[in-house]
Amino acid sequence: MPEYSYGIWRNWEASLQGPVAAEEHRFRSNGNRGELQYVAPHDENEGYYWGINVELARLERIGEARIWNIEVMPIFGTRWERWHCVFNPGLTRALTGGSRRTNFEPSAKVAYRTFGRNYVGMEYYLEAGPIRHFLPANRRSQVVYFAWDGKIGKSDINLGIGKGFTDAFDRWVLKMVYEIAF
Repeated sequence: MPEYSYGIWRNWEASLQGPVAAEEHRFRSNGNRGELQYVAPHDENEGYYWGINVELARLERIGEARIWNIEVMPIFGTRWERWHCVFNPGLTRALTGGSRRTNFEPSAKVAYRTFGRNYVGMEYYLEAGPIRHFLPANRRSQVVYFAWDGKIGKSDINLGIGKGFTDAFDRWVLKMVYEIAF
């Protein structure tokens, strides 16, 4: 998923994303996303931090109708010594289409700094379903990624290989997020 980000004010960033998926040996767009993120001032190397990420998306998932969606993702993180942990208790809601329920979609990350600004770790993503009535465990989308975060020049990159744990998600997934610095 290419992500084009721009710092618009101190601690504020706007992003455009273009997710892509492979379908029967060809690639196709999964829609477009616009994102606004704020992270409160904090020590970049140690301690707690918080923020919020709001995303408006036009989703075009394979086999589903196109919809507009909003996501609100609080950010809670900490860094100590070589460790970095983040928890994001996300909420999503379709703005168009038949199902306009608010869904709980948390994610978490634990990473260890190996050298410089390079981290390896685990990322966990869950689509639990509607807040008022979570999906049964076997219908929830759950995936764990082994991931690397690093820098290429001034640009941030995240590479991961993920394993889905239910039939609601692909069994194996490769992901790449490349943030172009300018």
